[in-house]
Amino acid sequence: MLKVLSLRDFDPPSFSDLATASFAHNALVYCTKEELQQEAQSFCIYLRDFPAVNITQEMLATRETHRTIGARDLFLPVQDSAFKKVVSIWREKGLLEAIRTAAAEDPAEITHPIHWITTRITRMLDSIEGGTFWSSILPSSGSGSVADVAATRDWTTALIRCIAWHPNCIRLAVATRDDRIRIFSTGNIATAILRHSAQKSVCCMSWRPNAGRELAAACQNGVLVWNVELGAASNSLSHAFMLKHRNHAPVTSVSWSPQGDVLVSCSLTDMNMIIWDVAKESGIPLRRVGGGGLCFARWSSCGSRLLATTCRKIFRVWNIGAGTPWKAERWTVPNGRVAAACFGPNLTLLFTSTEDPAMVFSLPLQEQIFDLKKIGTTDDNKVALPLIDLSKITFMSDDEDMQVSVGGRVISMDWDPLGKYLAVIFQDSPLVALFKTKIGNTSRITEVKPMCLVKGFPGEVPNCIQFYHNYKQQSDASILTIAWSSGSVQHFPIIDSPHAEPRPELGKTIGAMNNTFSITEDFQTSLYSSFSVIQ
Repeated sequence: MLKVLSLRDFDPPSFSDLATASFAHNALVYCTKEELQQEAQSFCIYLRDFPAVNITQEMLATRETHRTIGARDLFLPVQDSAFKKVVSIWREKGLLEAIRTAAAEDPAEITHPIHWITTRITRMLDSIEGGTFWSSILPSSGSGSVADVAATRDWTTALIRCIAWHPNCIRLAVATRDDRIRIFSTGNIATAILRHSAQKSVCCMSWRPNAGRELAAACQNGVLVWNVELGAASNSLSHAFMLKHRNHAPVTSVSWSPQGDVLVSCSLTDMNMIIWDVAKESGIPLRRVGGGGLCFARWSSCGSRLLATTCRKIFRVWNIGAGTPWKAERWTVPNGRVAAACFGPNLTLLFTSTEDPAMVFSLPLQEQIFDLKKIGTTDDNKVALPLIDLSKITFMSDDEDMQVSVGGRVISMDWDPLGKYLAVIFQDSPLVALFKTKIGNTSRITEVKPMCLVKGFPGEVPNCIQFYHNYKQQSDASILTIAWSSGSVQHFPIIDSPHAEPRPELGKTIGAMNNTFSITEDFQTSLYSSFSVIQ
């Protein structure tokens, strides 16, 4: 029987003023601020191409934002008649959209009777679609707010509100509290700063795979899609357009499919998940009853699964088969809602809910069509297995005059693309918990063990995290990017090379590996009764 991993299995963190700079060869490396920048450090070889990012209070602009002029602004719009516009909308988007367009026109242009009828129909449609929602009273903080579901600690007051690595190159987007997005990339000294009048309250960003310059941002009034130009004149050449849908604001999550052909967005006030055709600037709502609004969506690395979480205990995993209709499996958590989730290799899903105590669960989704052992037995592919107990614990210093807590409610969780390391940050802890994981060929977690607790400098807490995606150039190291509350962005190398020797003389090292726990075959076939799935 598997013993579920606990935060008590970690070694205590250091209580010094040093910050953890790297995990190299089964040992933590601690550094001062000066040592962190020294090229002589053994881990710097892995960070030479990574941009240095440090956001200060003085860098933030005032609340005024200026819209960047794009190519589409250089052309004069064509003025069509109201009837021609309504007919065009009818042909392209259907009768309901044509009715709404007519209701928005000047009554003198389409006659008063038609305007009166379309206005009443539009009000009725809005009442039906918006009756179950509460967008007009959406709280600015606390439960049910954007700050509550954002994958950023203290989103409202944080200097850095979210970060996004490009999946194909060293390019990092950083959204700051002044409603600007800064683009940092290797080889470019100048930082591109993206500003737009509609770019308010950014809480999520996603780069388009296989397209180096397209960035989608979840904003207060919709999805802003940027075409980013890098270089000296990038601020004037970059341009953006807004994607909007009725009752779909504020947008709390945007995510490109791994193939880059589909963009998905979610909103707390909308039960519809919007599937965007960005080229046509149009979206198709994908609705399922139950769960209220949607918090966030996550794609599997292969693009065949899509997770959609609701504001309640329901979450769905969509099966996106090539050339077949999308199908969803409906799951529920015992209490609260899904707080964080991430996909790993082999269609393995890790997730945790907002309930107390917090627990990380593993959900294998790979179809085992050739597993003859399962004939006549329970299908454990539909079972969520408890993996890590995240109950809050407190570490004391040797003289017991200092203490630090870790655990509790999860804010964000990220799994590196190779499925080797899992990082977790919490609402009330200054530490980042790192776990080492191993996935079998059948989509099950076969090994998990505590790795280390990452700390910043005194007074710093982690706001958001993300693993660097493209490991083709660095197969012996994984890079975890951490945005700290001070505004500094740290690239934390996890070096696990069997050919390199550790160099403890270049910094202070502390061992940080513990016992390994394996999932037994008996435990894999057991049911976890708190979760249910509806086919």
